[in-house]
Amino acid sequence: MRALLITTLAGSSVAALAGGALGPAAPPAAAHAERATPVAEVVEDAATPPKAPGSLVAAPDLDRLPTVLQWKAVPRRCRRSRSRRCNGPRRVPEPVGKTEAFARALGLGTHQAAAEMIRTAPRWEWLDAAKRLGLRAPRLPLRWPVDEGRFGRGYGRGRAAGGPRHHRGIDFTAEVGTPVRAVADALVGYADNTVAGYGNLLVLIHGDGSVSSYAHLSAIHVFPGQVVRRGQQVAQAGTTGISRGPHLHFEWREGGEPRDPMDRFDRARWPEWMRRARPETD
Repeated sequence: MRALLITTLAGSSVAALAGGALGPAAPPAAAHAERATPVAEVVEDAATPPKAPGSLVAAPDLDRLPTVLQWKAVPRRCRRSRSRRCNGPRRVPEPVGKTEAFARALGLGTHQAAAEMIRTAPRWEWLDAAKRLGLRAPRLPLRWPVDEGRFGRGYGRGRAAGGPRHHRGIDFTAEVGTPVRAVADALVGYADNTVAGYGNLLVLIHGDGSVSSYAHLSAIHVFPGQVVRRGQQVAQAGTTGISRGPHLHFEWREGGEPRDPMDRFDRARWPEWMRRARPETD
């Protein structure tokens, strides 16, 4: 069995990770060596089927949602409240095993990490880990994330309460509980509901540094540090966060900048009016 060695230094400080250093991390100081989490992690090859839930590879069956061993607790302030600040109901998995330690060493899964992923380019450490896990640039066209879902709302400026507002992604029609699939191979960077408005949010980091986000989910079945494959079921559509009804909100970023995802999907999936308005060019 081929194994891959992740060489990111877990002894590097959170501050260093947040700074997105582009070079190798400096060795940890001797004074911190004993209490530092072991940084080098030997992980299974991404092509090797997992032996149990919580393995590096989320699931061997692309058409079945990965088993969740334990759901994260609902914050106390939200147990009896449905206010928008609670962003829920929260239904995301509790990370477990070596994969959880691997993600923690890289600084994945935190609110700070999510804020970076939807505003800036991914940190060097995350891209390095993705490449060492064998992840490459997404194959185009991207996999449609909802099998029976149709295009609902497009990318760009639109009307909203209070005036014009930029819609940073696209919406797919989907009933609550509809399986949501990964559009390409990726490393799970975030899976929680701490980002205001997005509800239960899943963020995936692809091998070329592009990032895909899946929002308003009713449940997420993968957690930070895991590897997911193109077309794999990873979550269920819902209406959490600021949402007017069940659907999947999908965003695509390159270099930290939002891009129109429809340009990355098969034109055969586009509505007829969109194909006429945006004729194919050579």
